[in-house]
Amino acid sequence: MTHIEIVEMDGQLLEGIGSYCLRSKKIGEGYKSKNKWLNQQFEKGLSYLQLLEEQKQVGFIEYTDAEYSSRVVHGKAI
Repeated sequence: MTHIEIVEMDGQLLEGIGSYCLRSKKIGEGYKSKNKWLNQQFEKGLSYLQLLEEQKQVGFIEYTDAEYSSRVVHGKAI
C-alpha cells in the first residue's frame, strides 16, 4: 500500500524539505527565488501544502487571500 501524506509547509519545513518544482533544481536561481517569495508570503497568510508519496514530493497547492495572490482567478475587494 502506498503511503501518501499532506504536509502544511512553513519557513522551517521549507528550509528542510524545499518547495515542489519540476523545472528547477534546488541550486538554481529560480528555485531560490521561489523559496524566498514563499517565505515572504507565509507572513501574509499563504498556505502551502505539499503532497508526498512514499516521502517523495509529487504535488502541491498554495492559496492565500486574493489581494496577495500572484494568480488571482476571482477575488472580491474587502
